[in-house]
Amino acid sequence: MTHVLLPEIWLIVLIVGLPQLSETVYTPSLPDIAHALRTSEAMVEYTLTIYLFGFALGTLFWGKISDKLGRKPCVIAGLLVFIVGCIGCYFSNSIEMLMISRGVQAFGGSIGSVLGQAICRDAFHGPALGRVYSATGSALALFPALGPLFGELIAEIFG
Repeated sequence: MTHVLLPEIWLIVLIVGLPQLSETVYTPSLPDIAHALRTSEAMVEYTLTIYLFGFALGTLFWGKISDKLGRKPCVIAGLLVFIVGCIGCYFSNSIEMLMISRGVQAFGGSIGSVLGQAICRDAFHGPALGRVYSATGSALALFPALGPLFGELIAEIFG
C-alpha cells in the first residue's frame, strides 16, 4: 500500500492569502509612511500600483518556471524573494526604496496566486479539489478584508 503525502490545506490557504494580505495591510498607515519618508501621500499610494505591477509580472514568471523546476523550489524561492521585499520595505528610508521593495515583495508574493492553484490541481482531484478550491477562494475574499484591520492594529500597537 502506497501512501501519498498531500499538502496541508491550511498551508495552501496561507500561501494563497499572503499576497492579498500584504497588499492591503499597510493601507491604514499610508499617511504616516508619507510623513516618515517626507513625501506626499500620492507618492506612497503609487506603491499600491507598483505592487499590482510586480504581482502581474510574478504571475507570468512563476507559472512558467515552476513547470520546469517544480513547485516546491519555486514556492521556496518566491517566499524568499517576498521576505527580501518585506525587509526592504521595513528598512526603506526613501520613497524610491519603498517603491522598489514593494515591487520585489509583490513579485515574490505572487507565487501564492499561481502556485497555490497549481499545487491544488496537482495534489487533489474530484470532490477534494472542490473543497480545497473553496478554502482558497475564501482566503482570496477574506485576506484582503483582514489586511486593513491587521494594519490598523499594528499601527496602534507599534506606531
